[in-house]
Amino acid sequence: MKTSDLLKKIEETFHQKLEDKTGWGRNEIKQAYQSAVNEVLLEIANKVIKDE
Repeated sequence: MKTSDLLKKIEETFHQKLEDKTGWGRNEIKQAYQSAVNEVLLEIANKVIKDE
Protein backbone atom coordinates (compact mmCIF):
# COMPACT_ATOMS: atom_id res chain seq x y z
CA MET A 1 0.00 0.00 0.00
CA LYS A 2 1.30 3.43 -0.91
CA THR A 3 1.76 6.00 1.82
CA SER A 4 -0.75 8.28 0.10
CA ASP A 5 -3.33 5.46 0.13
CA LEU A 6 -2.64 4.82 3.80
CA LEU A 7 -3.13 8.47 4.70
CA LYS A 8 -6.32 8.66 2.65
CA LYS A 9 -7.72 5.58 4.39
CA ILE A 10 -6.87 7.05 7.81
CA GLU A 11 -8.56 10.31 6.83
CA GLU A 12 -11.69 8.52 5.62
CA THR A 13 -11.90 6.43 8.79
CA PHE A 14 -11.38 9.50 10.97
CA HIS A 15 -14.11 11.42 9.16
CA GLN A 16 -16.49 8.50 9.68
CA LYS A 17 -15.75 8.57 13.40
CA LEU A 18 -16.33 12.34 13.54
CA GLU A 19 -19.76 11.91 11.99
CA ASP A 20 -20.77 9.44 14.70
CA LYS A 21 -20.97 12.10 17.41
CA THR A 22 -22.09 15.73 17.50
CA GLY A 23 -20.56 17.11 20.70
CA TRP A 24 -16.79 16.80 20.63
CA GLY A 25 -14.10 18.07 22.96
CA ARG A 26 -10.40 18.19 22.20
CA ASN A 27 -9.66 14.90 23.96
CA GLU A 28 -12.46 13.09 22.14
CA ILE A 29 -11.13 14.29 18.80
CA LYS A 30 -7.62 13.10 19.65
CA GLN A 31 -9.00 9.74 20.76
CA ALA A 32 -11.07 9.39 17.59
CA TYR A 33 -8.02 10.17 15.43
CA GLN A 34 -5.85 7.65 17.28
CA SER A 35 -8.61 5.08 17.01
CA ALA A 36 -8.85 5.68 13.25
CA VAL A 37 -5.09 5.27 12.84
CA ASN A 38 -5.10 2.08 14.89
CA GLU A 39 -8.07 0.67 12.97
CA VAL A 40 -6.44 1.25 9.58
CA LEU A 41 -3.04 -0.11 10.66
CA LEU A 42 -4.68 -3.19 12.16
CA GLU A 43 -6.61 -3.76 8.94
CA ILE A 44 -3.38 -3.56 6.92
CA ALA A 45 -1.52 -5.82 9.35
CA ASN A 46 -4.27 -8.44 9.12
CA LYS A 47 -4.08 -8.38 5.31
CA VAL A 48 -0.30 -8.80 5.40
CA ILE A 49 -0.56 -11.73 7.81
CA LYS A 50 -3.20 -13.41 5.61
CA ASP A 51 -1.02 -12.98 2.52
CA GLU A 52 2.03 -14.63 4.13
